[in-house]
Amino acid sequence: MKTEHIVRSLFKSTFLTLLLFIVACESDTAVDEEVISQEEEIPEEGNTPGDPVENTARLAAKQLYEDYYASSKTESGDVAWTGDEPSCATGDVPQATKNKIFARLEYFRKAVGLNNTVAENATKSDKAQAAALMMHANNELDHFPPNSWKCFSPEGKEAAGKSLLTTARNAESIDSYMRDAGSSNGPVGHRRWLLWPRLQEIGIGNTSQANAIWVIGNAGSPPSDAPEFISWPPQGYSPGQFAYARWSFSIAGADFSNTQVGMKDAMGNPISLALEELDPAYGDPTIVWVPNGIQPNVSEDTLYTVTLTNVEVSGSMKDFEYEVILFDVNG
Repeated sequence: MKTEHIVRSLFKSTFLTLLLFIVACESDTAVDEEVISQEEEIPEEGNTPGDPVENTARLAAKQLYEDYYASSKTESGDVAWTGDEPSCATGDVPQATKNKIFARLEYFRKAVGLNNTVAENATKSDKAQAAALMMHANNELDHFPPNSWKCFSPEGKEAAGKSLLTTARNAESIDSYMRDAGSSNGPVGHRRWLLWPRLQEIGIGNTSQANAIWVIGNAGSPPSDAPEFISWPPQGYSPGQFAYARWSFSIAGADFSNTQVGMKDAMGNPISLALEELDPAYGDPTIVWVPNGIQPNVSEDTLYTVTLTNVEVSGSMKDFEYEVILFDVNG
């Protein structure tokens, strides 16, 4: 194959990814924000609540939550940024706030079994900060902001086209992206970028009213210990609050065109669900569904079994089955 043809193919693929990335993003008004767009030991079969294996896995999931998620909560004294919107002063994000954003991201990645470190690219952060300021100043989210916008800058415009954008701020912005609510976010593209095994660096922009996370470009190799698949909620024990409306399952090189998804509760009763439209544009191929009647605020450990049949992976058909146990982190 000629080099010229390869370059054209790569350009076409990149353009399509960016275009579809833009289309997916929309308001998330149900949670008072806008979003534009756990490697765990599984209970052995036959175990009952209280068995040592179950307790070990549950305790590990709770400890992960406390170490990375709870510890990254925004406190009243936390400073979101040092800039100023009226004067279009970009400012920067205090390191303590960045550390909490990274900790929150690390929580979700470790929860699905990704233990590699995602680094900060300082240049991308500088540009993402300019993008966050533009979203803040204009009270709007746009991946292609016009030159007429207040506080417009070429650097901010560049970052806007390659970043996740939300009106949430600080570490809670990561929750916004993971939740991926909104009628146009069916493919959960924001979640897929953050949980992509090949993600190796990001840029962070943050103000008191907006956040930008640069995720596109410079992908690395998946970590050697990456799990076979990435699911959310993750396999094993997971805090009930993270059983968002949309569930997802990702595998590199997969084709979900003929895949059937099923769910059952602990008694074996089937749970009705609706599949979202497939969209290959973000990270790895992913299938997304919305199960009916899932209660995230659980008081008792609640088990669900997920099955996926007819998943084509690198030319071979595979079936998958895994358990999700929602639990109360305060229980």
